Amino acid sequence: MKYSLRVLATLLCLGLMASSPALAAEMPAQETTLSGEIPLFVPASVPVQPAEQQKDKKQDLKNQTERPGKTSDQQEKDGKSVADHDGLVVDEVTQDRTLSEADFAFNGLHAGDSLQKVKRIFGSPTKYAQSAHYTELKYNRKDLDMTVRLRNDTPQILKEAAAGRKAVHPGVDSVTLAEGPDVYIGPGIHLGHPAELLVRKYGRPLQVLRDADANVYYFVYENPGKDHVLVFAIGERKVARVALLPPRPPYIEGRPLEKIGGWTPRDFTLVGYGVNEPFVANKYNMWTNLVKRSGGKFWLYGTYGVEVDRHNMVKKVFLLTNSSYTGRGATLGYRLSTIFSLYGEPSRIEKGPAGEQFVDAYYYDSPFQKGVSLVFISKHQTDYVDDVLLISEPIKNIQDPMERYGLK
Repeated sequence: MKYSLRVLATLLCLGLMASSPALAAEMPAQETTLSGEIPLFVPASVPVQPAEQQKDKKQDLKNQTERPGKTSDQQEKDGKSVADHDGLVVDEVTQDRTLSEADFAFNGLHAGDSLQKVKRIFGSPTKYAQSAHYTELKYNRKDLDMTVRLRNDTPQILKEAAAGRKAVHPGVDSVTLAEGPDVYIGPGIHLGHPAELLVRKYGRPLQVLRDADANVYYFVYENPGKDHVLVFAIGERKVARVALLPPRPPYIEGRPLEKIGGWTPRDFTLVGYGVNEPFVANKYNMWTNLVKRSGGKFWLYGTYGVEVDRHNMVKKVFLLTNSSYTGRGATLGYRLSTIFSLYGEPSRIEKGPAGEQFVDAYYYDSPFQKGVSLVFISKHQTDYVDDVLLISEPIKNIQDPMERYGLK
């Protein structure tokens, strides 16, 4: 596996990197899947990609640490408050909007549409199969790899819901698209489009699930009628496959999650880990490198890292590449406007000194655990996300990448 350049440089400087015996033996990654997730479909090959840019190692000697309601020394000098949100500008594309049934269509084909409409839009299928209850059309052409499943017509009495039974809706029941450059989904999403474009058009996913073995993420959206979900498989940071299907676990939770002010506990986890929880080394992936520090350890997994204290409790989780995502579908390299549309206004902002080489930190504080925050770091020069961390203790100096992780 490859690491971002900044992490390699950090580890080489420390001289404390230990390799995993499992990595040396080339053992396959094992995982207890998140939220009981089962991969719906996985692209044939999804290599891990490193973040493109090396982090700036130049550090600011001023301590940028702060607590809620306080300002750092630099902020007091510059007269900038952590509660200053004047810079939060969300463009029209990223505004949170209510999804419509039109967002759940493939070239205008919706759930419940007829067999005739399927053929009118996509032509005659390569294969055709029919059972007592379903008809399945398979398109295996050079320009199209797609399966459409339809519910056959049924007596009128079954089309109405009754006690202990849901209504049966004839017509298109599910669609799975694996190849089709000319097929557009909803407002114009195509296979191969970046994950960031997806969340800018569709907004916050209902769920973000992960197949850790293939490093494939699933962004799940629910239609207004709550009778279908749209599942985007994200591989190599792009839309790899798409499926429309009736809701079922793990894509839809069996019971509602606890919410406080629109937040759920899942919003304050990263790649399946929450802070102040017992650490399991190979819970989702086999670790690849280990950095030992006084009082704790840093476990590195290729696309993310976990800091663990001497009591074996998770203290910090951070992304190492843009091939891992937060619970709302964000990652390294996203524009700040995308972050604001997914997460809203930050709880507080820690401003760095003026200058393109410095960074700002945007904190989203957990209402479930005191002192826990999801933090997005953005460099002035780019206005893009440079780091994502889930923390349980203040960052001593946001300007130094090594100190952000606690490696200095």
